[in-house]
Amino acid sequence: MIKSPINIVIADDNRFFCDALKDSLNFHEELNVIQTFNDLNHLISFTSLNNFDVLILDVNFNGKSSLDFLNEIKKNDNFKIIALTTMNNNYIKNKAIGNGVDFFVGKDEDLENFKEVILTCFMSKTVKKKKSSFKVEIDNYKFTKRKLEILQALYDYSNKKEKELSAILNITESSLKSHKRELFEITLTKSTPELIKFGIQKGIIIT
Repeated sequence: MIKSPINIVIADDNRFFCDALKDSLNFHEELNVIQTFNDLNHLISFTSLNNFDVLILDVNFNGKSSLDFLNEIKKNDNFKIIALTTMNNNYIKNKAIGNGVDFFVGKDEDLENFKEVILTCFMSKTVKKKKSSFKVEIDNYKFTKRKLEILQALYDYSNKKEKELSAILNITESSLKSHKRELFEITLTKSTPELIKFGIQKGIIIT
C-alpha cells in the first residue's frame, strides 16, 4: 500500500526547473515536495538530518557530477533516488545505478508521466549495485574506466599543461600521453579539442 502523500525533495542547479517541477508534482495529492535545493552542500546537510521518501537529483550540478557525492548525500538509506540528466546513455546510467541510484530518467523525456515514475520508484525494491566491468561500450566504442576518467579530466582541467594534469591524475607524463594517443585511436580524433568535443557529443563527459 502506498503511503500518502509521498514526501519528495528536488535538487537541481536550475532554480526555474526546480520550481516548475515542484508545481507540477504538487498538483497530485499523492505527492508532496517538501524542499528544493540548488546547492549540493545544502542538500547534503538536509539529507543527513531529515526523513523523506524520494530524492529527485540532477546529475550535472554546476559542472560537477552529483553521482560523485552520493556517499555524502545518502548517508541514511531511508529514501529512494531518481537521477535526472540530459545525457541518457548506458555509461551514465550504469554509473548512477552503481552509485546507489534507484531510477534513472532522462531530462529530455516527457515528464508528464513523472508521477508514475515516482510511484514505481517508491514501491520498487532497491536495485543492487552491479559489479562494474573492466570495459565500457558506448556506441560501439570501447573504453576502460581509466580512459573515461582521463577523458573527463582533460575537460575538467583543460587549462592545465600535461605535466600538471599528470600530477593531478597521479600518473607519469608519458603515461598520460600514451592514454591520449590511445583515446585518439579509439575515437578517430586527432587533437585534444576534437577528443573533448567527441566526449561531450556522446554524453561521456559531464559538462
